[in-house]
Amino acid sequence: MNYSVALSIMFEILRCKQTARDLAEEFEISTRTVYRYVEDLCGAGVPIISTMGRYGGFEMAKYFKLKEFFLTRKEKDYLINLLNNQNNEDAKTLVLKIMAIGTF
Repeated sequence: MNYSVALSIMFEILRCKQTARDLAEEFEISTRTVYRYVEDLCGAGVPIISTMGRYGGFEMAKYFKLKEFFLTRKEKDYLINLLNNQNNEDAKTLVLKIMAIGTF
């Protein structure tokens, strides 16, 4: 398993609903490999919901947030302070994403 691709797939699904085809194209892998990675992520405790049909795809359970161990509190605070000093929309978006990682 390529852990970098598996984590990237997790982040894409965390961002918004994704189809296996879209993920396969994005990461230049087969849809079968996408399904295998999603199954491995689910086995590791990541709550990915799969729906079939025309509007189906993979999405993250609404309650899921990345755990605190992803970044330490000190690292999160540093990044937020650094980004808050920037005057652009990308920095504001990043602050919101970082705040979604665990609780402050």
